[in-house]
Amino acid sequence: MAKFQFKFMTLLAHHHRVEDQRQRELAQRLRTRMIFHDQIREMQDTIRGSKQSLADGLVGQVDLTRVGQFARYSGHAAMRARQIVVRLAGVEKEIEEARKVLLEATMKRKSLELLREKHEAEWNYEQNRRETNDLDELATTRYARQMMMGGAS
Repeated sequence: MAKFQFKFMTLLAHHHRVEDQRQRELAQRLRTRMIFHDQIREMQDTIRGSKQSLADGLVGQVDLTRVGQFARYSGHAAMRARQIVVRLAGVEKEIEEARKVLLEATMKRKSLELLREKHEAEWNYEQNRRETNDLDELATTRYARQMMMGGAS
């Protein structure tokens, strides 16, 4: 029996590769976002620890050098956090765009898969129709032979 051949198989394979690439691009952006969130969380933890340490240092004799270091560090950390938040906002936009592009690639692939399924169903229908016609022809020929053999005796 013949095997179904989808004439757009190369195009379907291409769309699979494009969709895979789009998934990798989205994953990269999501990873970048996760890294930024981790950096912000680390800074917050460090500032919290520094505040606790500073509060402990304010009991009794006050170490002004330590207070100044904390002020400089917290100012630097706040500036760095703002920079990360700005970059994070850009990454969020990139993630949204990457999701749209991935969705578009997925829709194109799925539409080709639906077309393939439709073509395969039509091909199967035609194969079954031909097989039925061949069997009908065979049965008719056999019946005709039997009638000729039975009619000749």
